[in-house]
Amino acid sequence: MAKIRHSELAVMLVMDGSLRVLKGEQLKGQVPVKPEVLSDREAQDLGLPPGGTVLCYPLGETPLFFDMAGSRMVIWYSGADADRATPLLDAELKRAYPGGVKQVIDTEHPQESDLRIRAYDVKLSDGLMATIEVSYTKPGADKPKFSALIVGMAIKN
Repeated sequence: MAKIRHSELAVMLVMDGSLRVLKGEQLKGQVPVKPEVLSDREAQDLGLPPGGTVLCYPLGETPLFFDMAGSRMVIWYSGADADRATPLLDAELKRAYPGGVKQVIDTEHPQESDLRIRAYDVKLSDGLMATIEVSYTKPGADKPKFSALIVGMAIKN
């Protein structure tokens, strides 16, 4: 298995596995960890609705999950280096979309007191954008968590 951190894989899946796919582009390269495709029953056991494709990336003792259903994608994991994923994603978005990414909010999570929410609007191309809602653990929390919800949409110019 390739040596990659959870945060690096999460950001790779947001940038290449989500945003590039929404733009209709090919993936830039190979994902260095082979995912397992979960059955509908396994996905349901995770609390996911039917109809998506759920991938589980086995990284040590802490798996990383990627759920895809149409133009909606969710990437999440807990533990490992989840505290590093948000700043890494922020830097990569600004590098890849200079002038095309806007942080919309960064605030307390409405349901979970140990989390914050940060949201971005990303202009992918003329007529196409994505919103990314990141939930991440506040500094000093016992078990860090990271999730990113990516939704692609058409926009009128």
